[in-house]
Amino acid sequence: MVFHTRAIILVAVFCFATSRGLAAVCQGHDLFPALNSEAPASYSAIEDAASAMPFRRGKLFRLFHTGTAPSYVFATLHLSDSRITSFSPRLRAAIADSKIVALETIETGAVLRGAIANHRAAWRRATIADADLGANRLLNRTDFAQLEALAARKGIAKSAVHTFKPSVLTLMLDLPSCATGSPGAETYVDELVANIARKNKIPTVGLETLIEQLEVLDGLPRKTAQDLLIAILRQAERGEDVNETMVARYAEGDIGGMLAWLRSAEPIPGVAQAQIPQVFVDRLITQRNYRMRDRALTLLKQGGAFIAVGASHLPGKEGLLFLLEKDGFVVETIE
Repeated sequence: MVFHTRAIILVAVFCFATSRGLAAVCQGHDLFPALNSEAPASYSAIEDAASAMPFRRGKLFRLFHTGTAPSYVFATLHLSDSRITSFSPRLRAAIADSKIVALETIETGAVLRGAIANHRAAWRRATIADADLGANRLLNRTDFAQLEALAARKGIAKSAVHTFKPSVLTLMLDLPSCATGSPGAETYVDELVANIARKNKIPTVGLETLIEQLEVLDGLPRKTAQDLLIAILRQAERGEDVNETMVARYAEGDIGGMLAWLRSAEPIPGVAQAQIPQVFVDRLITQRNYRMRDRALTLLKQGGAFIAVGASHLPGKEGLLFLLEKDGFVVETIE
């Protein structure tokens, strides 16, 4: 599944990947119709969970606070599919008219390389597994061989599989190869936001650093780390379907459905052990929601801010929008 942490994947690839060729166009199918017909109980559970979420639908939200100019929160998807990168005039205007733009992180390119160079010890602590918690110690020989093969297909160096923490490997191996560089693809959704801000000379800030994004996954229980690797392996053969399901939910504005499916006990009909452990999801999404809320508050209270974060961070009772509503903001769905 796409875990809305594209920057972490880029870090891993930047440091350890071998060269890779141009990826093919994704050919996956939306899993929701298959879930509905083949696993109706799982589909109903996903729908029930999504329907109970505040702010289930929408991608662009306007926020009002007493005495300040309105601000916006936008759901991004860290993919470059052309179906999700066509911004409406209203969305472009909301970005261009803002006083400041905040993304999950702005550590890319030279800034990213500088962060790695300046915090090498921290990067190693966040990425390198202890000897007894590496993938080769958590998986049986068959599964570990499959993990090595999956990494090789994605152009990732063998050394990464032997040294990285399971959480980091998950973020590296999550996307199918076709989603990391499709021919003719546009830039990622959040990169488009940054580009519009840059063109209009609007200051851009990050709500988190990459090291913080990695550290939130530190110390996963051994069983959780093992289950996480197995889930990634079980999902791998349907990776393009998983990718298409994310794109379909986002294109429909069903961000609650996306999050409920991400948490589902059966995300792929008939595929056992494909569930992402809830502890991992809670850390990667819920725990970060509170941190991003805390850091966005100052910008939002000044008014005129545009906040762009991964779609799965927005819906639900611990989602960013509901947290901000509890802090006194009026939240209006725009698109």
